[in-house]
Amino acid sequence: MADRDTDAGGPTDESHGARLWEILDDYECWPGRRLVDDDGAAAAWILAQRAVFDPGLQRRCLEMLEIAVASGDAPPAHYALLLDRVRMADGKDQVYGSQFVRSEDGNSVAPWPIEDAEHVDVRRERVGLTPLAEQAREMRAQYHRRVTR
Repeated sequence: MADRDTDAGGPTDESHGARLWEILDDYECWPGRRLVDDDGAAAAWILAQRAVFDPGLQRRCLEMLEIAVASGDAPPAHYALLLDRVRMADGKDQVYGSQFVRSEDGNSVAPWPIEDAEHVDVRRERVGLTPLAEQAREMRAQYHRRVTR
């Protein structure tokens, strides 16, 4: 399911979101490494991250991911990236600086506002993310590749 959603390049297919709800309800935990191995955990995270049509699902995943990360069953970066996605959807500043939006002039992308931006790279390092400047370069390059196709 995650491969199909990634190949499509858009949000999670709603039927895939419904299946993720079922998995969360059936197992009452995040489908992490112990349950579905690293590949399955990554696929579940991709579905959650792209489920923009269902903020309730993203919040539920975030709650379960937090527990999974605390017990070593999921990578901390997955929690960090989904937290930023949920906070952005709620109109709040992000914590890890992972979410980017089109710049005001429309010629590039810039990070959604970041809470305590001065210390963002310290937080990013703790969860295994690259420095914000490095991600910003990559996001801008991706944006320009899409625009210049």
